[in-house]
Amino acid sequence: MKQFETNEELIYALIIDDLDGSITAENKLLLEQWRTADVDHEKTYQDFLDVQTGMDKLYKKNGYDPQESWKSLDKKITLLEDDRFAAVKPLRHKSIWYKVAAAVLLICGLGYYFIVQNGYVVISTAGNAAITRIVLPDGTEVNLNAATKIRYNKNNFAGDRKLELLTGEVFIHVVSHTSSRFRVDLGDIEAEDIGTSFNVIRNDDKIAVVVEEGKVALKHLDLNREILLTAGKLGVYDTKRKMLVAADNLNVNYKAWVDKDFVFQEVPVDQVAEQLERVYQIPIDIKGALKDRKLTARLHYQTLDSALAVISASLQCKVIKEKDTYVLSDN
Repeated sequence: MKQFETNEELIYALIIDDLDGSITAENKLLLEQWRTADVDHEKTYQDFLDVQTGMDKLYKKNGYDPQESWKSLDKKITLLEDDRFAAVKPLRHKSIWYKVAAAVLLICGLGYYFIVQNGYVVISTAGNAAITRIVLPDGTEVNLNAATKIRYNKNNFAGDRKLELLTGEVFIHVVSHTSSRFRVDLGDIEAEDIGTSFNVIRNDDKIAVVVEEGKVALKHLDLNREILLTAGKLGVYDTKRKMLVAADNLNVNYKAWVDKDFVFQEVPVDQVAEQLERVYQIPIDIKGALKDRKLTARLHYQTLDSALAVISASLQCKVIKEKDTYVLSDN
């Protein structure tokens, strides 16, 4: 079931088929296994069911056929890919767009959205979203941090394994293929995989690539400049100065947003708080003289509560929660 746990789009298609009564017996069994595997899975299914119930009531009130409208949702990708659909008068397809809008709102509620248009799949995560993990058509796994947007051509991916990172941060575990190498398009530069796992950040000021395993060729085609990064190396491109450099990666916590694994060695508490805030997406306030203290600890916890409990015991400080903010103080 790993493919379903990491590919929400496929699960949503199965749920839609189930709700409109068109699911096969084999897929029905797979969906039931997915639903019972995790309470959050069942909650997602019930969310779809709630959308259907609410929309059905709305359609009946306005004289639409709710069953036919729900069946139309599994065709949304095809409809969005067809440029001619944009020319159809909206009222003619009002029931279709109610269901499409409902699905988009639900996906946004889960922390991200995807759209498919003209063969391109665009996936974007919210600014406070949890990690989103997807599987590309070649089996490559991509983790998306909050406020991240990627794009790829699903129709041509087998021949051109290119992922565009438009903004944000991703950690990629590339599946090796003999036919072609995996590439990440980063605007001015390109990261070409040579069988590896690596982290990429792209913002307005810089592009940074850290290699965990294997090798990555970081190329600036216009400048005819290329650097080869091996495991433990960092490649940085300064977008303002058009400079591409390589160095040792000194940030041991670069991947903590993915695996929640932190190593702190005499790090000021306020800097520790900043890193934890970015990963867990929860504000942390440091009070009093605690800001001047330093932490040495290894933290590997899925929840912020557990991580802060260890910090509290290590520094003999208090941790309380005020509304949506954790407050650490030395008294």
